[in-house]
Amino acid sequence: MGHGGLTQHENAVDNIRELVNLLLLKGSIGKEGAGTCPVRGHSNVQGDRTVGIWEAAPQAFLDKIETKYGFKPSAKHGFSVIETIKAMYEKKVKVFFGLGGNFISAVPDTGYSAQGLANCNLTVHVSTKLNRSHLVTGKEALILPCLGRTEKDYQKSGEQVQSVENSMGVVSSTKGILEPCSDDLLSEVAVVCGVAHATLKHKTKVKWLSYKDDYKLVRDDIAEVVSGFEDYNTRLKNPSGFYLPNGGARVRKFNTKQEKLIFRLINFLNGN
Repeated sequence: MGHGGLTQHENAVDNIRELVNLLLLKGSIGKEGAGTCPVRGHSNVQGDRTVGIWEAAPQAFLDKIETKYGFKPSAKHGFSVIETIKAMYEKKVKVFFGLGGNFISAVPDTGYSAQGLANCNLTVHVSTKLNRSHLVTGKEALILPCLGRTEKDYQKSGEQVQSVENSMGVVSSTKGILEPCSDDLLSEVAVVCGVAHATLKHKTKVKWLSYKDDYKLVRDDIAEVVSGFEDYNTRLKNPSGFYLPNGGARVRKFNTKQEKLIFRLINFLNGN
């Protein structure tokens, strides 16, 4: 059971809790072909969060980053999307750097968000094609065209394979089949690695340019830092991909005092 619209309400949490209560009554949790389908995002958005692109990364993840790369990442939480818009509007954010997407058309309150972007000193969009967001800029603006997923990605080590996570928590490989429409196009990976290398140079142990040259090296390091990605490159060769760990729902093991799922009371049915 799943429906994105259920979350778009003031009482969204209670909506979901009541649906889960219903599924518990039916005995649907942990049953094949039944239960919930919690979708964290579309396309590869949830895959980004899985590997650490998160304004509120857990301490265990930060500790592994420190162990792997020899620096202490800040434990202070960053801004969510809504908090970012508010911070830009209040002129607390100077630079907006977007990887793909159509930010201004996707976020709420277009006028307020547009003013937030206009308050930035610099706005940057790494994009596969033009969209509305490119017309709403900061004081200075850059559009960095990049390869799309349908285009072949050639780097020093040869043609590259990338990976994506779908809405069901399955990670699989993806590879372009079309020749790039321009020899000047960089991949998103190359853009990020180039910016990081130019900024940090030799102040970091991270081999940014090596990452750009061979994406397998990125996955090797993900395997060391992110639980569930062990032996990443080998498992990615499976055409069907592989499932990420998904709590205890499949085997009905739950991290509660009673070792069972708990019914939740809802509070919005108050007659108003």
